[in-house]
Amino acid sequence: MIKLLDLKHFSIIFFFFFYQLSIHSKSTKSVEIILSTDNSIYEQALYGIQSILDAEFKITYYDIILSENISMESYFQNLEASGVPLVIAIGPQAAKAAKENLNKIPVVFSMISNPKILGLNQKNFCGVGMDISISEFFQTLNEIDPSIRKVYSFYSSNELNYQAGEGNFRDIEYKLLYYPIKVTEENFETNLDKLKEEADAFYMISDPIYNSIRFEKLSAFAKKNNIILMTTFPSLVKAGATFSINPEYSKIGVETGSMANRILEGKSNCNKERVLLPSQSAFYINEEYASSSGIQIPDQILERAKQTKLFSAGVTLLNENKLQSAKIIFESILKKDPNNNSAQTYLTLTIERITGSKTKELLKSANSLFSSGQFEQAKLEYSKILQINPNVEKAKKGLIESTTALSEQERLRGNSYEKAGRQFEAIKEYLSSLRTLPSNTKSQANLSELRNSESRNIENYLKEGIELYNKRQYDDSIQSFENILLINPEEKSAKEYLRLSYKKREAIEVLKKKLKNKKQ
Repeated sequence: MIKLLDLKHFSIIFFFFFYQLSIHSKSTKSVEIILSTDNSIYEQALYGIQSILDAEFKITYYDIILSENISMESYFQNLEASGVPLVIAIGPQAAKAAKENLNKIPVVFSMISNPKILGLNQKNFCGVGMDISISEFFQTLNEIDPSIRKVYSFYSSNELNYQAGEGNFRDIEYKLLYYPIKVTEENFETNLDKLKEEADAFYMISDPIYNSIRFEKLSAFAKKNNIILMTTFPSLVKAGATFSINPEYSKIGVETGSMANRILEGKSNCNKERVLLPSQSAFYINEEYASSSGIQIPDQILERAKQTKLFSAGVTLLNENKLQSAKIIFESILKKDPNNNSAQTYLTLTIERITGSKTKELLKSANSLFSSGQFEQAKLEYSKILQINPNVEKAKKGLIESTTALSEQERLRGNSYEKAGRQFEAIKEYLSSLRTLPSNTKSQANLSELRNSESRNIENYLKEGIELYNKRQYDDSIQSFENILLINPEEKSAKEYLRLSYKKREAIEVLKKKLKNKKQ
């Protein structure tokens, strides 16, 4: 009998239960996905994971595990004994619990700030962090106003020293001076007042000292004193901050799912994967707050924020299954920013939904053909994928690799013919190899060497061809003259006799038809 769950838990688990039924599984056991809580950013990461994961999965929550099991240890003992191939842990609570209780099963964590705090010494523990380098904040400050000089930050504990202190190693690179200050609840406002004449910008890290009251004071202080207020929380921008830079949570999910796929397929393991950092960030800005703070925002910064909003809208439309609208948005983003990896990933997912996962099926087929050495067929499959979606990076790479492999396969076949004394078949294979890949220098060299070697025999080949022509053996003479032109495409006598051979053969065919018609 199902125990009572809150409505949010139940609706999410209900949805994903039915989603799992449509996934082709590579394993007899489901991957276990554990969420620390049911907050919105974890759910965005979860969506990214389920959109890319090539395995069945089961979803549960940290609090449900605690309520339904004797202990956390017993839950993981049962999990390990069941033969689950992999665990994905979203958020710090789930990741810490999985790391401490699993020694054999690979644990792929996601949505973790400063993963080093968890300890990264276990060979079965790897994943995707969510830390955005302070360099991105410094770069944005330079773009907003190159004259900005002093940047301050508050932190309340030694555990947060790494996050707050990163700027000490990056500031000079951006012609800034960065000052992290350790504060307490008692001296927070006192330290803030000292910055009135000093600070040009303030970097707000993730620190428990920032409750709602202190954030409101910080926001009002920055606005009043023309200080740029930077944060890693997009929700705080609307509440009163200049801008935020944060990871694309759904893209972190995609990267987490991709890592899990590599491990499940046996192509990698946690010892190789270790920690992956976000490949793309989201940017939000509060124009009204910036204007009230006396900050002039350049057009390129506003455009950057517009692209983030567009991307977010595209993901929402994809989640709502409004696929054509989502496709239009991701395509418009890529038109302006062709290197936007997040938009490329989600355009691929959208097109897969529209086409019924056709690209994924074709990619699987193409990879299989490539692995079995059927490079020509693989090349065709990769080309089909790119006709459906030109932005599938794996297909682009596969097309290049299969083209290169096919060209080399044809060249080696030419080598075999040459060794067997079948020079003309060898030349045909070298030419085919160069048509496949004109830059194949080995084929160019093989062809040139064989043509030079055979050129001394052209006179004899030409004599044989003319004899066949004079005997009216036009099929054989055509073959002979075509072989000569394989050696030297510009041989004039061979060209002329080939033309005449075709003409004579055609005349004979016409005459045969007339005689046949007369008999009838």
